[in-house]
Amino acid sequence: MKIALKLLQIDEIASVTGIELDEHDEDLAGGGMVTIYERLRRRPELSSCHPFLVTVDCVTVGFLMLREGPALPSWANPEAISLHNFRISRKAQGRGFGTAAIALAAVWIAVHRPGNSALTLSVNEDNSSALRLYRRCGFASSGCSFAGRLGTEIVLSCDVSQLLKKFVADR
Repeated sequence: MKIALKLLQIDEIASVTGIELDEHDEDLAGGGMVTIYERLRRRPELSSCHPFLVTVDCVTVGFLMLREGPALPSWANPEAISLHNFRISRKAQGRGFGTAAIALAAVWIAVHRPGNSALTLSVNEDNSSALRLYRRCGFASSGCSFAGRLGTEIVLSCDVSQLLKKFVADR
């Protein structure tokens, strides 16, 4: 099984299909793909936003967005890359694809943005499955939380080197 991240052009986001989530999980992940596209295309710092498909044997099973520099949210460390809109299709959950996608995001950061040492994200405190995944991967609370669209968001962070050491062979 080959798991990969495929970098998308911003205009390709609205046409992404095959990622099935229940309504609540889709809300927790930032809304539907068209909503994400509409929100993103209005941002002035598009070149600092990097959307990816998560694929397994060339079939789309997920999506994530990495943001850097001027596209970072106010809660993020300026030296970090932030993870947004992360989702794995309901049918593909529980098979390690989320963990693999995070590991591949760390590889992308190490190769393309070696000056960025951390991957950071915010997660709704009631999203127990996402919290379990992130903690299993090595993310820890930054001590920061804030009121999000759907409740309290907890900010988590992990060193890219730690992710590489944990998940990528020969590093």
